[in-house]
Amino acid sequence: MSLRMRILALIGLFLLLMAAAGGAVMVANARDAVRAEMDSALELGGALGLAAAERGEVPGGIAMLNGLGLRHLRFMGADGLPEPEPVKRRAPDWFAALIGGEPQERRLAGGGLRIVAEPWDEIAEVWEDMSDLAAAMLAVGLLLMGAAHLAVGRALAPLSRLEAGVERLRAGQYAFAFDGHGVPELVRLGTGIAALADGLAAAEAENRRTGQRIVAAQDAERREIAREIHDELGAALFAIKVDAGRILRLRDGEATGEAAREASERAAQILDTAAEVHRLSRRILVRLRPALLDQLPLSEALAELAGDWMRRQPGMALTLSIDPPAATAELDGCDEVLRLTVYRLVQESLVNALRHAKPSAVTVRLRIDPEAVEIAVTDDGPGLRGGSEPGQGGFGISGMAERVRTLGGILSIGAAPGGGTRVSARLPRPILSPTSPSRSDRVKSESI
Repeated sequence: MSLRMRILALIGLFLLLMAAAGGAVMVANARDAVRAEMDSALELGGALGLAAAERGEVPGGIAMLNGLGLRHLRFMGADGLPEPEPVKRRAPDWFAALIGGEPQERRLAGGGLRIVAEPWDEIAEVWEDMSDLAAAMLAVGLLLMGAAHLAVGRALAPLSRLEAGVERLRAGQYAFAFDGHGVPELVRLGTGIAALADGLAAAEAENRRTGQRIVAAQDAERREIAREIHDELGAALFAIKVDAGRILRLRDGEATGEAAREASERAAQILDTAAEVHRLSRRILVRLRPALLDQLPLSEALAELAGDWMRRQPGMALTLSIDPPAATAELDGCDEVLRLTVYRLVQESLVNALRHAKPSAVTVRLRIDPEAVEIAVTDDGPGLRGGSEPGQGGFGISGMAERVRTLGGILSIGAAPGGGTRVSARLPRPILSPTSPSRSDRVKSESI
């Protein structure tokens, strides 16, 4: 049943209850009125009967008394003469029974005269009054129901627009306009849906921009890897090919001392080039997937990453700390996605600091609590120029912001208290089921 029909049914039920209550009150009053009328009629009939008896007109005066045309009264004698035909009832029997009116009789002293009070005329009047009132109430009720139908329809008209707007939201159309007129509750609901539509539109636009940034970052990463493979790996492989061909030609020629020495030099160059190819392939693989995370716990992988940067930048002081130190096992036992995100955040923060800030000291702090992992990378470089926001700037910052947002975390990039730049993130720790193995358990099982 629709809301309009429910409201109309409630109004109709209320009107019926009012009519029933009014009818009950009228019936109760009618009972008292008929009883009082019958008592009054009997008193009047008794007085007339006594007056006729005193003048000696009974029983001959019975016809005269009946001829007076008194309402509700009939006079009869005690000699069993035929009674006059009673007044025809104009009210239904069930209504007369409901009123409870029955003829009442009184005998005068001596028994020569019987006085009968009949309530039919009075009940008929009550029936006519109640019928007229019921017809009037029915007409008024129909008018009220019609007016309520129109009023409720106008009041609930915004619901159809809200429903159509919600259907458009479900279809991905976020343009939602609400005129702001009508029932205050519906106005508030429409305003809330309009705000939700604006939020969904903004989120959709942000998702689209994020997707474009991710695609652009992936394309840029692929171009960079393709350039390294073409420029460095391709050149190294071509050098190996040239050196190997020269060695073959020297083998087929005269084995002089000069040829043997050149072959030895070419072989050494091949070894150097092969070592360079190996380093290049490792660098590319690390960019694609840090192999350290598959071989070491996260704390040791971060220590290895810090040590590698310190070997590259011997003049820079890099400090790695985990707070509290006893929580290292918890850090190592995080799930795979969280471990990779923490590693990538530290890695990208170090790359940005060493590439843009040229700091003399970098501090990496990790804080672990039961609910989250907090990462803070601080350098003493010149700081940010004009500020920076997560999701803006280079592809590395965009990638970090998107990765942290995907995990439900918070990333902030700003100035450090003592100067320089501070990159901080808070990543919630997912609740592992009791049966899911931790990373340290998996590493132990793999080593066994």
